Amino acid sequence: MPKTALTEEEKLNLSKKKLLFNRYVEPGRLCLIEYGPYAGKLCFIVDIITITRVIVDGAGITRVKITANSKTGILRKEAEKSKVLEEFYKSNLGKKMMIKKRRDSATDFERFQIYYASKELKKKMNFLKSQKKGQSKKAKA
Repeated sequence: MPKTALTEEEKLNLSKKKLLFNRYVEPGRLCLIEYGPYAGKLCFIVDIITITRVIVDGAGITRVKITANSKTGILRKEAEKSKVLEEFYKSNLGKKMMIKKRRDSATDFERFQIYYASKELKKKMNFLKSQKKGQSKKAKA
């Protein structure tokens, strides 16, 4: 089947799809490992092997010994010097990761304390809400 030229509408749709995706895989990017033995750890993309494989390196990751681009020591020094990890932990995803880590490491007693505190907070909020409603009814009458 011969290829036909794209219509203006199809070109517009393609350009919109390209704009939606803005997190590209490129050397030097900071990324989060989603699964495997290093899941939840941060790393840097050092080199791209194929469309599905990249070489990564980071503080908590042991790198496969392949001579490619930068050395681990240099990468670690540059990451510390530029304070990229500190900036990441200030971002929304970094904050969520820290909260999840704290939540996962909580003991049963800490979970109970959180449960009890939230229960007490809800009681106080409902009490204040009922007082506010009572005052507004008196003011109208």
